[in-house]
Amino acid sequence: MRISRCSAHLPVLVALLLSAASGVVASPFEELELCVPAQAMGGAGVVLDGLEAVMFNPAAAATIDGPRVSAASRLPFTSFDFATHGLEGGTRLGRTALALSVRYFGGDLYSEQMLSLTAALQLTGDMAVGIQPVFCRAEIADGISSYGSASAVAWNLGARVNIYGRWRMGFSMRNPFGARIGSDGDERLQRRMDVGVGYEPEAGMISLFGLSRDFRGLRLHVGQSLPLGPVVLRAGVHTDPVTISGGLGAEVSGVSLEYAIQSHPELPPSHQLGVSYGF
Repeated sequence: MRISRCSAHLPVLVALLLSAASGVVASPFEELELCVPAQAMGGAGVVLDGLEAVMFNPAAAATIDGPRVSAASRLPFTSFDFATHGLEGGTRLGRTALALSVRYFGGDLYSEQMLSLTAALQLTGDMAVGIQPVFCRAEIADGISSYGSASAVAWNLGARVNIYGRWRMGFSMRNPFGARIGSDGDERLQRRMDVGVGYEPEAGMISLFGLSRDFRGLRLHVGQSLPLGPVVLRAGVHTDPVTISGGLGAEVSGVSLEYAIQSHPELPPSHQLGVSYGF
C-alpha cells in the first residue's frame, strides 16, 4: 500500500508536486512537529526545552516542571488544505515526566492522525533520556481509491545533557526500528536522526546549531532567540531546501503565545501559531 497525500483542488495538487520535487513532502507523518519556537529558529528543536518540543526530542519532557497544556496549528504554504493541528499535555511525577501528544493532518479525502505518549527520566541533575511510542494512522476516503486506511506503531528515542549551566546538547532518533505502514509494508515511516547544541548565556537568549539526517540527506539548522522586554524575537535558517524563518513569543497572564513564519524557495510561506499554559 502506497500512502500519498491527496487534494481535490488543482492549485493544491500543483503545490504538492512542487513541494515533493523540493524534498518537502515525500513520506507520511514527516512534518507533524508543531513546536513554534523551533520552527521559528530553523527547525533546531532537538535541544529546546519544554512540553512543546517533545516531538523533536522525547527527552525535552524532562524539563516540564508541572502540569501544562499546549495547542498549535501549522499552515504549510499558507494553505488550509495542508493544515496540521496538535494538542499536548504533560506533567512531572518526581524524576519522571509524562506527556501526551495528538496530531491531525488533512481533510475529507486524506488524513493522518498521530497519538504519542512520552516518558522522560531525569537520570542526574544535568542528563535526561526519553522514550516515545507513536501510534500513526492514515486514511484515504472511500471512492477516491482502493487504499482505505492503515495503521502502524513506531518508537522515538532521545537524550539531552546540560553542560556548565549555559550549554546543552541533544540527540534524538525517530523510528530507529524501521516501522512501516500499509497492507504491503512498502511505505516506511520517516526515519530521522538529529543532534544539536545550544548556548544560553542568559535566560531567553539562545543560540542553536543542529544537524539532521533523513531520506533527504543531511540538513543544517541554525537558530537564535533574543529577549526584548516581554517579547522574545526568533530567527533561523535550514538547508535542503534553504529556508529562512522567524517569529516571536510573549507571555500574558501566564499564557504563552507564539508565532512563526517560514519561507520556501518556490511556494508561499508557512505560518504557525501556538498557545500554552502552565497550571
